[in-house]
Amino acid sequence: MSDSKNMDSATRKTPTKWASPINLLIVIAVFVVIGMVALGANLFMDRSIVQTVQQQDEQLFPRLSDNRAAVSSIVIERSGDRLELTRQEDGQWGLANWDGYPVDESKIAGLIDSFAALHGAPASTEKITAANVPDLRNQNTATAVTIRDRGGNALADLLIGDTVATPGGAEINRTYVQPGGEERAWLSAREIAVPIDLPAWTTSIILDIGPDRITSARLRDANGNSLGIERQENMEHPFKPTGLPEGARVSEAWQLTRMAGALEKLQIVEARKANDATLPPDADKVEAEFETLDGLRVKLAMVQQNDVNWAEIKAEADSVGDAKQEADAINARTAGWHFRLPDFATEGLVATTDAVIDRTSPRPAAPATAPATPPGTEQQAPRQ
Repeated sequence: MSDSKNMDSATRKTPTKWASPINLLIVIAVFVVIGMVALGANLFMDRSIVQTVQQQDEQLFPRLSDNRAAVSSIVIERSGDRLELTRQEDGQWGLANWDGYPVDESKIAGLIDSFAALHGAPASTEKITAANVPDLRNQNTATAVTIRDRGGNALADLLIGDTVATPGGAEINRTYVQPGGEERAWLSAREIAVPIDLPAWTTSIILDIGPDRITSARLRDANGNSLGIERQENMEHPFKPTGLPEGARVSEAWQLTRMAGALEKLQIVEARKANDATLPPDADKVEAEFETLDGLRVKLAMVQQNDVNWAEIKAEADSVGDAKQEADAINARTAGWHFRLPDFATEGLVATTDAVIDRTSPRPAAPATAPATPPGTEQQAPRQ
């Protein structure tokens, strides 16, 4: 009887021991660790793991490496946008989208060299299944790049996807790339990106003349009205108006400073050959001329068509020196081209001068009145 009671007592004590707070905390900690391991494993499995030893990466485009000088065109496409770079007859590279407008040659050379030296490894190992490796042909955000020679033969053809960090001693950024004809992506040996925006391939800043260099400027609007500005020293506002109509004034002095700064970091949005009909007859143009302290003169002929500002840019200088060299350099970039300019840059130029000049006439003076008759004086009757 006593033994039976002792067994019942031991049975009742056992669950109490396992249900103690310390044991519960241990159990919870075990589950947390298991969950973290599972989550980490899942994330690890979602990433394409490759061995990051350089010697095991294969050269992706050996034909391009052997024929760099034969490259004649580069086409870049993404999400419906298309950019085409072509080698012109004179050997210089141009942007086909902009009538062959010259591009930055160093950027072209850098792109060709980077693809010629591009290595990669298949984005799969025994640790993941082929289903985990992306097929970039199904991704609308992938960038397609095709590099061809003069005969139209593809020297490099690939899709570029996302960049990921792959483990392997130290994490290395690699990019999914899928050579033409491949069924699945590879991982490049290094991160790679190709811009699709057109200005990224050109010298987008066509002029950079700050207001501190301007000594005078003149604006003629489409209605034939003129406004001039002239530098004034040791004044609150650095410029004063010239040639204002009688009784007129500038509504806001800061507008003159904005006018003087129109050529500072002036960017282009698009370029077209000047042999088209971009600009209308002279009567419809807005003209602006700027002169710097050292004698450089820059002339802009502008027009707004369909809410787009187009400009013709010319430069000149009388004396031989730095100003003349700068004028020649500007004309080398702008001669034979019309440029689409951003609205914010030309806002103070394409507007009519009425936006700057207040032509409100001053209030006329009261008409003169006849002097009053002094007291004690009698008015004489007119003679008969």
